[in-house]
Amino acid sequence: MSRKYRVVLCLIILVLTSSSVFASWSFAYDSWEGHPRIGSSLIPTGIRSGVTSDLRPIFSGWETDLILLAKAGFHERVLWQDPVSGVLLSSSPLIFDLLQFDWTIGIKQSLGSKQNIFLGYRGSYEQAFDSMVEGDVLDSGTVLGIDPWFSSYGGNTLYGKLSGIGTSVLLSYSYNHEEELLDGFAFESSLFMGPKLLNTNASYLAFSAEGAGALMLYQELDEKKHNLYSIILRNNLQLTYTLGNHIPVSVLQETSLGSLVRGYGSGQYPLDGALANRFSLCFNGPEPFAKGFYPRLILFFDVGYGFGQLANTSVSSSAFLASTGVSVTYSLLSYMDIGYQMAYLMEGSNPMQPGKTMVGELVAHIRF
Repeated sequence: MSRKYRVVLCLIILVLTSSSVFASWSFAYDSWEGHPRIGSSLIPTGIRSGVTSDLRPIFSGWETDLILLAKAGFHERVLWQDPVSGVLLSSSPLIFDLLQFDWTIGIKQSLGSKQNIFLGYRGSYEQAFDSMVEGDVLDSGTVLGIDPWFSSYGGNTLYGKLSGIGTSVLLSYSYNHEEELLDGFAFESSLFMGPKLLNTNASYLAFSAEGAGALMLYQELDEKKHNLYSIILRNNLQLTYTLGNHIPVSVLQETSLGSLVRGYGSGQYPLDGALANRFSLCFNGPEPFAKGFYPRLILFFDVGYGFGQLANTSVSSSAFLASTGVSVTYSLLSYMDIGYQMAYLMEGSNPMQPGKTMVGELVAHIRF
């Protein structure tokens, strides 16, 4: 075992064996992800969750928690750059499946009633497989296996190994964090650092910041406090920026411009920087029979701008995306929304559906 992994293992054991400082354990949920070929991404094929424990406060009156998270998932990934030159592809991307495991350990420190900071370590193991739809002809082109796809472009100098072990250090800050902001302002930011010293095939720094504002324009409740009808105006402004000699696919899935604008796809338009604004007008209700069960209609307008260089290259580029549309979902016990979204692409294209300006997809969101 190499020295860097011995150090990480010793740190984990040190924290886990310090049970005398733990006061209690509770369930912690982080996120989930589906697979587009399995239930149209409506079925979770990967969940990141774990436990949290109260620690002795570092600062009197402010909570200090130990966070332990783990994920096991099976997902689809799509690569939209030529693996040799790095230029963007308009068709025939690499579509492959990924078996993903990751684990997170860190400390969350309260800075009052609404503010928190988190410092932690995340390790991962990923194994790439040929897509389950290998050989199928999609709108974006014929799905090739991993090796045949790289061979068709003359090699792979851009992505390196798609399988392997990853390590990153995470620092994040949140203000007024809520899964669904109904009224008020919230902000969160994160910084992932994956130095080459701790990775087999990655060297990067990824920053993300998002501000959200919501205004309750109208609400009518019945005598049981059920939401008969409400209108919420919501706006999200998000910035992502990545640096590094090798930014892994898992990071590009979250930071690319296409991941931030509705109607486009994750991993599309992978540039150093991306700035996106998402405006939503939400009509909720009624929930006359049971609290937490109600329909929701969302009208949205999104714009996004990507800038800098294409990921892992020195090729300068930019992109502007804009979409507007509507989504109709049903909320189940305030834990899940499920429905359908239709987006009109005003500027830019979705290369998974070339030539189409109207893009529809099933959507689902789980929260705890």
